[in-house]
Amino acid sequence: MSDFIFEARNIAKSYGVVRALKGISIGIGAGEVHAIIGENGAGKSTLMGIFCGRTRPSSGTLHRNGKQISFHVPLDAQRAGISIAPQEINLVPDLTVAENIMLGAHLTKGIVVDWKKTRACALQHLLEIDESLSSRAKVSSLSKAQQQLVQIARAAATSARILILDEPTAALTSRETDKLFAYIKSFKAGGGSVFYISHRLDEILLLSDRISVLRDGTYVGELDPRTTTKDDMVRKMAGRVVGRGNSSSNSDVESREVVLKVEGLTRHGEFANISFELHKGEILGVSGLVGAGRTEVAKCIFGLTKADAGTVELFGKRLENRTPLECIEAGLVYLPEERKQEGIFPLLSIAENMSMPSLGRFNGTLHMRTADMMREVDGFIQRLRIKIGSPKDAITSLSGGNQQKVIIGRWLMQSSRVLIMDEPTRGIDVAAKFEIQNELRRFTEQEGLSIIFISSELEEVLDVSDRILVMHEGRVKGIPSAQSATQEFLLQLAMS
Repeated sequence: MSDFIFEARNIAKSYGVVRALKGISIGIGAGEVHAIIGENGAGKSTLMGIFCGRTRPSSGTLHRNGKQISFHVPLDAQRAGISIAPQEINLVPDLTVAENIMLGAHLTKGIVVDWKKTRACALQHLLEIDESLSSRAKVSSLSKAQQQLVQIARAAATSARILILDEPTAALTSRETDKLFAYIKSFKAGGGSVFYISHRLDEILLLSDRISVLRDGTYVGELDPRTTTKDDMVRKMAGRVVGRGNSSSNSDVESREVVLKVEGLTRHGEFANISFELHKGEILGVSGLVGAGRTEVAKCIFGLTKADAGTVELFGKRLENRTPLECIEAGLVYLPEERKQEGIFPLLSIAENMSMPSLGRFNGTLHMRTADMMREVDGFIQRLRIKIGSPKDAITSLSGGNQQKVIIGRWLMQSSRVLIMDEPTRGIDVAAKFEIQNELRRFTEQEGLSIIFISSELEEVLDVSDRILVMHEGRVKGIPSAQSATQEFLLQLAMS
């Protein structure tokens, strides 16, 4: 008979050909804090999504108190006493704190809501976590840290006996973190159990009774927090890497012309004092764990958000009041992480997607010079080795990798000289990933293109970059050469 009150056996999850989880078996006992650690993309969030009913496994079984169960929706998991406080804020901003905590669980008097009892119940759960918050305040008036505490109170208000806390302290101050830790210890003392996910290894060692390590969708082992060290945890997460660097990187990049210079860039609550230089023909990798601020910095450089302090210079000229249009006209572009939502025009053809920013160059006296446009599009299709039937086909007919190449071609066709690429190979098969990496390297070496390459995959960052800017909680922790760096070293920087 298992001592687990909740157990997963041989859980697997696939998304098409991508295997996110590969036969994971894991469980939790009563009154236990079980930490789950791993790099970005290790499968932690997918597994927790299955545990809380948001995601259904492709195979494998779940067991509650020894009996097999299945979750079709989150409400099924809540009925089994399992609730999650996700990392992403998922509250209704125009409702009060009490209304959010008790959302879907209002106490009633007959067929009407008993607001007095509902607010009292919400206040009880709120006081257990932070007595300084008002239950009547609108969520929109709260800080991100306070909203995170409200989410945790809402998870507890479902009468959960198993809480899933996903990066719960990412937005918290030290005071709020201490209050959360006190709540976890109280919850545990009352027989409650917690799955705790965090990249902050000190927290893991302080709170957990057991540590399970995931890597690439597989369970790779368990660590005892009483005897393990942070170095042991990093080594287990990354796998054993011995002096692996990037043999193709350029060792002389820092002697080349500076094309982009960022100094003291700060945006309160997101990142602070970001400074670096990007050189001609360089690929500068940007690495860091969830919440490090990589995307936020990229969007600010591109003018999608406004900085509170700091400067950005492009080719020696300071961009004072940056807007995306100003940056594009100056030769700096941003390729967003969400390719399908923010990158492509799904109803348009391959040719139209590639030529969209350049249409003005093909204006004729009475009509578009379509033939000239198609010749230029064909040229970039050949240069980027994009596998297509016809340029007139819908872009949605292409694979993810070829769609990404079309987006890259769009900005090369616009004569862009600096690309900021945010997770450019996410969701792309391995072969297409290598093709894109090789094409980027070819364009930097042969045509002097400069690239900021943001990726959660340490191996990819090492493979494609000349230097690597490592971020942790909105700050730069170092910019080592890719030739000398290893996965372990980058993880240690990202967690320090």
